[in-house]
Amino acid sequence: MSGLISPKTPSAPAPDPELKEAQERQEKMLDDQEKQKRMQIAARQRARRIGGQRMLLSKTREDAEQGIKETLG
Repeated sequence: MSGLISPKTPSAPAPDPELKEAQERQEKMLDDQEKQKRMQIAARQRARRIGGQRMLLSKTREDAEQGIKETLG
């Protein structure tokens, strides 16, 4: 009689190993893409902060700290 009240449910089948590996590869690929995107954003922010100063105060320019003294015309 106890079998009628609470029937035994079958257990779920084990996941397919190929599907599990494919899912892990996909998750790894997504993590790598997110990491790349974060690195690109950080590089853009860094370039915005110091990009102009680096060119203006370059060692290749003569009198980089003095500026340009040529007049047009």
